[in-house]
This record gives sequence, C-alpha cells and structure tokens, in this order.
Amino acid sequence: MSMNHHSKQRRGRKSAGWTTGTVAVAGFIMVWCFFLLYAHSSLHDERANDHPSVHHTDIQPLTKEVEASSQRKVVSTTKVGSSNPYYGWQPAIASEMTCPWRTCFEKDHSCSTCRDLPQDMGPPPPAAAHPDAWIPDVTMLHRMLSEGKDSRGNPWPPPPLSSDKELCEPIGVFGGRNDDNKKLFDQVPIAVQLPSAATKEPTIFCGIYTIQASHATNIRAMRETWAPQCNGFLAFSTETDARIPAISVPHDGPEEYNNMWQKVRSIWRFIGQHYLEDFDYFILGGEDLFIIPPNLRKYLQTLGSPEDDHFAGRRFKGGGPNNYFNSGGSGYVLSRGTLRKFFEIGLDHPRCNPNRHTPMEDVMTAECLRNAFSIGLTDTRDEEGRERFHPFSPGSHLQWTPPKAGKRDWYEDYNMEWGIKLGTACCAPDSVSFHYIKKTATVRHLYSLLYHCKAEP
Repeated sequence: MSMNHHSKQRRGRKSAGWTTGTVAVAGFIMVWCFFLLYAHSSLHDERANDHPSVHHTDIQPLTKEVEASSQRKVVSTTKVGSSNPYYGWQPAIASEMTCPWRTCFEKDHSCSTCRDLPQDMGPPPPAAAHPDAWIPDVTMLHRMLSEGKDSRGNPWPPPPLSSDKELCEPIGVFGGRNDDNKKLFDQVPIAVQLPSAATKEPTIFCGIYTIQASHATNIRAMRETWAPQCNGFLAFSTETDARIPAISVPHDGPEEYNNMWQKVRSIWRFIGQHYLEDFDYFILGGEDLFIIPPNLRKYLQTLGSPEDDHFAGRRFKGGGPNNYFNSGGSGYVLSRGTLRKFFEIGLDHPRCNPNRHTPMEDVMTAECLRNAFSIGLTDTRDEEGRERFHPFSPGSHLQWTPPKAGKRDWYEDYNMEWGIKLGTACCAPDSVSFHYIKKTATVRHLYSLLYHCKAEP
C-alpha cells in the first residue's frame, strides 16, 4: 500500500472614438451602481425587518482560546476587501424559539424558528453573467468571526439564546432522548483542541459541494456554526449566492450524482485557479459533512510543510489490487503542494480519467494522485489507532458492530486490511470530521455540545 504515516487566475482594442468609449464607461458605471444599490437595499430591508437583538445566556460561549486563534488566522488575499457589499450579511434570527428545539428534529416540522426556512434567506442577489466575473470572498465568514458582529451589529456567529440550552440535552436523531451522538462525545471524550500560542498553525480552506435547495438548511447551519472557523469557506452549488458565499461552477455533463467526478474536477480547478497560494491545506466534502476546524488545524500541524505531498482523510480499500482512496463522505484534505500538482497537471492528465462520468469522485481523485504523482494516503489515525476522519455520524460509529456470520458489510470490507475499532475506541479525542449529519438541527446540536455546553463529569 502506498501510504505514509506522516507524509507531506485583454486588453481589448482601443475604441473607435472618444464617444464610444465614454458610453461604454458610463454603461459600466450604471451597472455597478445598480449592483451596489441592490446590495444596499437588501441589507436595508433586512434591518427594517430585524428582530430584537439576540440574548446571551449562561451557556458556555466559544472558548476564548479558540476565538483568539480564529482572530490570528485571517488570511490576506487580493480577492477580498471592503468592496464586498455582502460582508456581514446574516438572516434575521428570532430572539426566542417558538417551539422546543426537539421539534426541529422532526421530519416536516412546522416550527418557524428552526432557522431552516427558505423565506428566511430572501431572494439571492443577481449572479454575474460568467463565473470568472466574480471571484468569491472566501475569507468573509472568518473575518466576520474575528470582528464578532454582523452588518446589523448583532453578535456573530449568532450566540446561544436562552432557549438554546435545550441543545445541551440528549436529543436523538428524531428528537427523542436517546442520543448516541452525545454519548460518544461524552464518553471518548471528543473535544475541541486548543491552539498552541507558541506555534503557527496552518491555514485551511473548506469547500462544500451542494445544491441550491440546501442553502437555507444545511449550508446556513454550517455558516452559523463551524464554517467561520475555516480560514476560507465556499459552497459550490447549483446557484450562485454571494451572501453565503456560494458559486455555481460549470462542469462537463449533467448535474447529477452519477457525474460527481466532473463536478469535483471543476471545483478543484476553481480552487486551484483562485486560491492555491492563499491557504496551506484544502478540505472538500458534501453538505452533510461536519468539521471541527481547530482539530483539523491541530492535526495538519503535525504533518510538516504544506508544500510537501499530503493527501489526508479516512482511508478505504476498495476492490482491486491497489484501490486505496480517502472517503469523500468524511472529507479529504490536499496540501498546497499536492493541490498544485493536481491543478496544474493532474486534472487533465490521461492517467486521471479526465473524460469519465462517474459518482466515484473520491476514488478518481486518489487514483489520479497515485498514478500520476505517486502520492499515496496519509494515515490519519492517532497513536492508539483511533480514527480522526469519520464516514458516519458519531452515534453510528459508537453503535457499529460487525455483521453476523455469513453476512457481509461494505464498511467492514473497505477496512479489512487494518480493522475497525469498536465502541468508544472508534474515534480519536481530537476527531476532525463526521459524515451523514443531514438535519440542520443536528448540526446545531453537535456544535453546541462541542463549543457551548458544560462538559459532563
């Protein structure tokens, strides 16, 4: 197996006459003014409909150490600045819940304050005619976290409300009281790793692939919880929305699950073209991924230079003699050095299946890095063999057991070479990611357990 335990973006012709050039400039100014007017009116309308200011509670706030770490890591880039008219945008949040948080876990709930309704978002601003006409300000959320407030002056990310104390209680997947997710967090225990003031930590870009229908649900939940702790964050969607930020990047073939490889190729190409030199590491995953950015940063710090070849995540072994890959579900990480090779050469390399249409984007990525550059997988387990990147939810890992005799389980098959640790031994205390976190209320619950709730003895 090729695996290392701790391996490393016309000038046009001159116008025919002064009058023509003037008209062109005037037209450009009018379009730009319309754009700014739209942005200003959108923010003004939101302020006019603003709810009372949110209230702090006795729930434990984001630790001062993690806040300080976030403030130290704002990335300076030519793609950001005061020209972003959506900096500070945030959907209004009611000052108190009108239903118990448990209701938000129910399928097809009717509660209006669960922060998952499309009408809360309002219509998106008009998108640029061509993707390259707008380069997203991916550091927006991280800078908002550092500044600590949104455009209305409310604390940001939205702090816990008095009713949010319920999110610290055991809440099951459907709102019941059997909470295997909380059990795992408490029993391992899984905790946010505090940064080291003496050591410079790597910067991370978090990319999420999604669809427009999830902007108000999964993506909003990420935006208001863990995503601001990434130095850069961008949703790659079917519709552009500069407020989030989210962008629709064209790719070859249809927008469907069976064409994920082409979509992901376009995503990595966009990242490489616009952000390669701005961050040290780049993680990509789907809309049901939950990341603990401080833990990711802390782990990546152990790998050495980001200019070296690192390809980290949750390793699997599929069918075939050398089919090792990192699970797309749990998110996988490319160092800047690896991304540079992948972007500049790999995406169109004949050994990298550039014309193939398949849902197996994670397998294709690993195959490309292995065949074109001899880059294998980085073993991300801790010293006791516990995993850091997880393809299931916390509770699913806690309760997973091997299949009965004569039965087969794909998860067991994919891990046959190194085995699976059971129960609380499944997961490292400094775990980085979990998958299949589909409900927005679950995202908020897990985030609260990690960042706001008092630890149980």
